[in-house]
Amino acid sequence: MLLAAYSVLAVLKEQGQYANYADLPPGLEAAMSLVIGLLLAFRINRAFDRWWEGRTLWGQLVNALRNLAAKANTLTPRDDPARDRLTELLVAFPQELRNHLRMMPPEADQIAGLPATGVKHRCGWIANQVYGICENWKRSGVIQYGEFLMLDREAKVMLEVCGGCERIKNTPIAASFRVLLHHLIALFLLTLPWGLATDFGWLTPAIMFLTSYCVIAAEDIAERVEHPFQVGSDRLELDPICATIETTVREIMATPTTAELESPPT
Repeated sequence: MLLAAYSVLAVLKEQGQYANYADLPPGLEAAMSLVIGLLLAFRINRAFDRWWEGRTLWGQLVNALRNLAAKANTLTPRDDPARDRLTELLVAFPQELRNHLRMMPPEADQIAGLPATGVKHRCGWIANQVYGICENWKRSGVIQYGEFLMLDREAKVMLEVCGGCERIKNTPIAASFRVLLHHLIALFLLTLPWGLATDFGWLTPAIMFLTSYCVIAAEDIAERVEHPFQVGSDRLELDPICATIETTVREIMATPTTAELESPPT
């Protein structure tokens, strides 16, 4: 609205005694529109790529934790107490990863054995505990080496996803590019009405309102989408994903396998 009101000055100038003074070169607004369009397209594409990569990584985490739970449920005896421990670790990992990416306080007393202080990377601690359980199963003969590799294929995804999300979080689009784009947007919107007023007259404020809205809104959307893990609209819905993982992992670990159902009674 401010830019639309500002464009009235350009209309009054064109309809007053200074109409023939300080006119912009013909086609200047078209050239600047092309430049701004290309830069905004690049900005929005890069921001959405970051958002989509974050969603892809969390999708991989969902699949990996489900597969790890299903394999552990099938390969280990139901009376093994380590199964409950593994279940709690798998449920806690996405929640701790979410808090880590949002720089939120960790879940208090969520995992038995996790010190309240002294653990800087709680996701790494949880992954280490998962590998410890798998290794104990292998050493005690509960699972064979080949079955250990089956579990390892899913367990390693935990830290791979964590590292990928940390890369997105800690590597925003270069500040110099954002500053350049903001300067060019301001220059474009401040000069645009002086080129439009000659041809469009009193339609210039309406055109400026729509044009400035689209340009500023596009940059604002890119700014929001660029940070996919923060809290707010246009961000990834990590809370429902964590809830889905908890529900499915607990259900998988509590479900009797086909081998158990078909085994003859003793």
